Amino acid sequence: MNRAARKLSRPVRAVVLAILVHVAVGALLGLSLRFQPKTVQPGVAKPVQAIVIDRSAIEAEKKKAEEKKRKAEEKKQKEAEARRKKEAEKKRKAEEKKQKVAEAKRKAEAEKKRKAEEKKRKQAEAKRKKEAEKKRKAREKKKREEAERRAAEEARHREEQEAYSALRALVGEIKGKIEDNWSNRMACGGQEVTISVKVALSGEVESVQVLGGIADDACRRSAEYAVWKASPLPFPDNPRYYKWLDTEIQFIFRP
Repeated sequence: MNRAARKLSRPVRAVVLAILVHVAVGALLGLSLRFQPKTVQPGVAKPVQAIVIDRSAIEAEKKKAEEKKRKAEEKKQKEAEARRKKEAEKKRKAEEKKQKVAEAKRKAEAEKKRKAEEKKRKQAEAKRKKEAEKKRKAREKKKREEAERRAAEEARHREEQEAYSALRALVGEIKGKIEDNWSNRMACGGQEVTISVKVALSGEVESVQVLGGIADDACRRSAEYAVWKASPLPFPDNPRYYKWLDTEIQFIFRP
């Protein structure tokens, strides 16, 4: 039955309900007459208003309220989910930003460390090369100095040899000049005298000393006098030779 039919049947129900009420009242009156024979005039019964409960409408309202509540809960859940997602997205972006900042910082630190190590390596390499160059130059210098020393030594040795060669070349002349000036040679007949003569670069005799030998005083004096008389003696005229030559020359006189 639809809503319109239900509205039309309400008066009928009210009448039926009123009749039932009158019947019940009559029954009660009959019982009253049985115990109380007093005659009671029936009064006019007032109509009773009946309220018809429409369960379908209540169910509909209940469903509507539940649907409204469900939608409100659903909306609330969606809003909460949206907030949760928004917070999660915000947190994700914050974490991502934090990670990016940390990564950028890590890269910057790594680059800084790499540059520092590169700089340190270059400095060490430059220092190593500098030390190697210094050692190379020191070796070259030592080698050059050694070569120069050997060359100078060889030059000195050659010069010394040249000086003695020059002096040996004059030994005959020196002896000849002394013998030429030994006028009293006969005083040393059968005798031998060793004399040390010190001469200057110019050949001038600076000192004469009898070192030994088997000779008397007259023989020794005649030998000394012969050396002094022969001054200056022949001597190498190259000044460079003087430092190599022993200016004390020994002679053995054997007339």
